[in-house]
Order: sequence, then C-alpha cells, then structure tokens
Amino acid sequence: MSAVDPREKRLAEAVAILVEAIHRDVPTASTRPLAPYDDEDFTLEVRIPVGMDRDTVMDICIRHALAIEERFGFLILTRVKVAEAAEANA
Repeated sequence: MSAVDPREKRLAEAVAILVEAIHRDVPTASTRPLAPYDDEDFTLEVRIPVGMDRDTVMDICIRHALAIEERFGFLILTRVKVAEAAEANA
C-alpha cells in the first residue's frame, strides 16, 4: 500500500470544504472537477439552473475560493456555467 501524499490529502480536504460551502449557499448547484488550466491547483465547474443569476453565484464561488486559498494555500479556480449551456457543450 502506497503512502498518500500529504499535499494531495490537504488539497482533497480543501476541495471538499469548498464544495460544501458552495452547496450551502447555492443548494441547486452541481459541481464537477475539470483539468486545471495553468497554475491552479484545482479547477471546479459549478453548474447552476437556468434563471439563477450567474454573476451572483460567481461572486459566491470567488469568495469561498479566496477563503480556501487563505486557509490552505491552494489556488482553486471555479467556473460557473448555466446547466443547459454546459450540457450543450458536453
């Protein structure tokens, strides 16, 4: 059995806390991981239902991601997409 990298374990904890915080503020959102873009530690797609204000949800996600960065030191990018638009591109 191989040892778990402590950094990866802390990143997993940070992502779990971020997802929980987003779901607490936006219960109808769904989340899924995306490949990190550039220098991010993790990228998270947040899908919201049609009719929900995308800018408001983006502000919520940014606020939570900044709190995670401050607490854990990980840069997590959140991408907010309206569900129909996200599904059409899949």
